[in-house]
Amino acid sequence: GAYMYLQGNENDGDARIYTGDAANAELFLTASGASGSAIRMQTAGSDTLTLNHDKSGVFAGNVGIGVASLQSWARLQVAGTAGAQTGAKQALYVTSPSTTAGEGVGIRMSAASGSNEAVGIIGMVNNASGNSGSMTFHTYNAGADIPERMRIDNVGNVGIGTTSPGKLLS
Repeated sequence: GAYMYLQGNENDGDARIYTGDAANAELFLTASGASGSAIRMQTAGSDTLTLNHDKSGVFAGNVGIGVASLQSWARLQVAGTAGAQTGAKQALYVTSPSTTAGEGVGIRMSAASGSNEAVGIIGMVNNASGNSGSMTFHTYNAGADIPERMRIDNVGNVGIGTTSPGKLLS
């Protein structure tokens, strides 16, 4: 049958909770002690989730949020709710802590390219008016920066090679 037991270790200061037996633990939690201030979950002897004292965390595996079954190729799969994209039905919400004009937030995509890295960023920057923004697209140019290549401003103007688009793209 299934059982759970607690174990403390005065040598390393860890407190552990096991299900099954220690050698084949299905769940293993440890906090502080010699292994550092963290909460670790293990299955079959390998860390699957680590929550560190600095509020960072590592999950070893694929993550599904709101999904009944995770696609085998997806490292992160988020299921949203049905509805118009003009409202609050988006599946992923990424925010910036800055309200400063020209600053914002982005999603960085990276792929190995030989011994280098190929990078693209889809971003959102605040406009000077404060209550609107522009969507930006960036690609790596093998230099020290990742310059903006295209922008869609708050009224729908599209600019390629400019940060100040003046016309709609048709």
